[in-house]
Amino acid sequence: MRRKVLFKRILLFVFFSIVLLASLTGAAVYAFVSNIQTPVTNKTSVVKNESSAKANIPTDILNKRINILLIGLDDGDPDNPHSPRRSDAIMVASIDSENKTINLLSIPRDSRVMIPGYDGYEKINNAYFYGGSDLAVGTVKEFLHIPIHYYVVIDWQSFIKVVDILGGVNLNVEHDMNYEDPYENLSIHLSKGNQHLDGEKAGQYVRYRHDELGDIGRVERQQQFLRALNNQMLQSGTILKLPALMTTISKYVHTDMNMYDLAKVANLLREMKANSLHAEMLPGDFATINDLSYWSPDMDKTQTLVNSMFGGGVTK
Repeated sequence: MRRKVLFKRILLFVFFSIVLLASLTGAAVYAFVSNIQTPVTNKTSVVKNESSAKANIPTDILNKRINILLIGLDDGDPDNPHSPRRSDAIMVASIDSENKTINLLSIPRDSRVMIPGYDGYEKINNAYFYGGSDLAVGTVKEFLHIPIHYYVVIDWQSFIKVVDILGGVNLNVEHDMNYEDPYENLSIHLSKGNQHLDGEKAGQYVRYRHDELGDIGRVERQQQFLRALNNQMLQSGTILKLPALMTTISKYVHTDMNMYDLAKVANLLREMKANSLHAEMLPGDFATINDLSYWSPDMDKTQTLVNSMFGGGVTK
């Protein structure tokens, strides 16, 4: 029984490393290494520290609740690979060590918010485009009025490659999905029905947003994918794939957590159970303003949700 519980916890870490939207990748991989008693070396480190001057978060804060901003990047301009990129998925993961839970709030990329230093309202995915991780963190902090202790930025290619390493996922595609956008290097062609999706197809499924629900439908599909993946994670063969997962993830993950921070976060994650994840989406509705489509947050409902998920936050 003890081995079974430990194995489920290890797979929870694998689960986090895959979900773009909830991939605490650095802490997850560090936890993998710790649980299988394999030393971390410079060659296998998953951390690409973008802010070495950042002070460590006090232990008393980490012992209560830690909030991590998860950012999934789009593919950018295929003709200019060095141009700025936008965030294609934005989530805040909150680890509550006292209640042994992880709350995950999805923020639609078209959410209408104020970006610090810029006049007027903008789509929240512009924050990363304008100012990278720091501005994305500052925007979410100002919007939700909660602390953001760390960020994790993950490239789409990591999502695709890791799903392939795990052997794909069985999923019911609710309707035909067809979309082409050469500018975004995006080609989506999926047929309706139950099927096995490899990494490429899974990436198409969670990124599709061209139906009547737009970005909101995509967030719902991401959560459906999350549940389907979770049902398939508890397989004995998964543990054998950890070295390949670590190697792949190390190429595509950027975070401001150093190894000391990762160790503290990993210790918190070890106590979580496989069913400890609770996911919600930012409340709101569609809005068209100056010919631009937005997701307009319902600030009253957001206040209530943030209070329950993060213990306080956003004000009108």
